[in-house]
Amino acid sequence: MRFMEDQRSKGAVDEQFQAFIERESKNQRFQVLAHNLTEICWELCVGTPGHSLDSGTHNCLVNCVNRFIDTSSFIANRLGNIILNNPKEVDLK
Repeated sequence: MRFMEDQRSKGAVDEQFQAFIERESKNQRFQVLAHNLTEICWELCVGTPGHSLDSGTHNCLVNCVNRFIDTSSFIANRLGNIILNNPKEVDLK
């Protein structure tokens, strides 16, 4: 009986570890996305940095971030629809 309990608890640890790995992977992907967004919008909008942002630079950064978020949401929704409509054609591995 003790052996079975040990194996069950091992499975629970493995599940917890797997969930931890998945959370950390999502966090890492978000950090990469945020870094890329910052780099793209900074290069696009900021010429030479000063003590403060002028209104044009501020507006450019806001618009850049909003378009990036809109595009990311659109792509995620589109891929979700493709997976829902054609699950056999999508390899999720």
